[in-house]
Amino acid sequence: MSASACLTLGSLHFFSWYRERQALGNLFFALLAASTAAYTLLELQMLRAETPEQFSTTLRWIHVPGFLLIVSMASFLHVYLKGGSRFLVRSICALRVLALILNFSFGQNLNFLEINQLRHTRLLGESVSVAEGVRNPCMLVGQASMLLLLVLANQAFLAAWRRGERRRALVVGGSAIFFIAVGMGHLVLVLWGIIPGPIISSLTFLSIVAAMSFELSAATLRAVQLGGELRESESRMALAAEAARLGIWSRDLVGGEIWGSDTWRELLGFSKSERIDLNSFLDKLHPEDKQTVHQILTQDFALQFGYQTEYRVLLSDGQVRWIASRGRVETNDQGTPVRLLGVSMDITYHREAQQEIELQRTELAHLSRVTMLGELSGSIAHELNQPLTAILSNAQAAQHFLARGEVDLDELREILSDIVEQDKRAGEVIRRLRLLLQKGEVLKQPLDPNDLVREVLRLLGSEFSSHCLVVQTHLDPTVPTVNGDRVQLLQVLLNLL
Repeated sequence: MSASACLTLGSLHFFSWYRERQALGNLFFALLAASTAAYTLLELQMLRAETPEQFSTTLRWIHVPGFLLIVSMASFLHVYLKGGSRFLVRSICALRVLALILNFSFGQNLNFLEINQLRHTRLLGESVSVAEGVRNPCMLVGQASMLLLLVLANQAFLAAWRRGERRRALVVGGSAIFFIAVGMGHLVLVLWGIIPGPIISSLTFLSIVAAMSFELSAATLRAVQLGGELRESESRMALAAEAARLGIWSRDLVGGEIWGSDTWRELLGFSKSERIDLNSFLDKLHPEDKQTVHQILTQDFALQFGYQTEYRVLLSDGQVRWIASRGRVETNDQGTPVRLLGVSMDITYHREAQQEIELQRTELAHLSRVTMLGELSGSIAHELNQPLTAILSNAQAAQHFLARGEVDLDELREILSDIVEQDKRAGEVIRRLRLLLQKGEVLKQPLDPNDLVREVLRLLGSEFSSHCLVVQTHLDPTVPTVNGDRVQLLQVLLNLL
């Protein structure tokens, strides 16, 4: 019955480990349960032995599952309770290896140098065999490993208790401490002949297996419940993602393959069965965005902290679709990035609306400038009349000199030079007006704020004069350049003045 129970429990947790290879606690428990089952069957055979030779042979071979039992129990306590020093685990393994070597090297087995006879006693209504003979002092090595196992169980218990895992500490660590102490004490007394009786250590080990299985099964049940809740949460998330047209994707940084939900594939123009990698993803992007997105997806910062970007997708029918994408990195136990997870969303409508708003804003700014220049038409006319009047006066003076027949070449050169200067002045006024009247996209470039101030003051010079205003400027020659649109900044200054 004990062996069947152990094998059943061990099989369940072995398959649990097989499905989730990182659950080493389940693996060590499966080994512990299997070795306990083997130990129990050999112990049963030893109780039913009819000759000293049969008893001695069985006792020799029982140390093989006993070795696996002690080692797997030490490993389970260390891994599952996350406590106990590794040095103790290695020491227990080393002592059990030494005990196994001594078991097959000295005497009939590790416990007896020689078994002289068997005597029979009653146990649970049956007659069982008890060995009598010369004890082997080498069994102190095996008993020392049991003592270290008890110390390891205490360390693991305290570590789990201090972390606040009181239930796990009591059920696993507490039961291990109690039954190891009881079983070791009984076994030592029986093997050294202090108390008469058969060897029934399997009952102690069965109690430990039952306690550990209870806690592991409770953890498995909680995992199943969490799995159900997770599946329900995933269904809700999938429904919400579908309603919001969110595409979910993941990129394997090791293998290079990209997985995408059906919505994500539809957004980027992939079929449901099409295999996707980084190159095939980039091929879907607008030519102007490929290089930028490739740099973002391959730079170290994005692979460490994630990224957020927007790009255009060029569909097979020529349609352009704007996509907003955000990704975050997933690392392994060593901190190395292994996967990039993220979501993508179609923002084409938002982008088009934004462009429409920007177009209307530009149109409004242009109309504002036109209105403002209309209000300044008198000042602008005066600004143009000055150079035109000067040009006319100089031209008439030149005609007068030529009509008299007396031509002073130096004076004529001076007149022509003044005409050229005034023409440039008029052309500059027209250039500024054209600049302010034109419509176009925002063009940001490095600009000197002082130059912008001087240009606006020249444009409004006549306006100031007509109102008897004197403008004083205190411009800092060390002022840094600004990055902006020249026309918009000139309009701001015009509005303020």
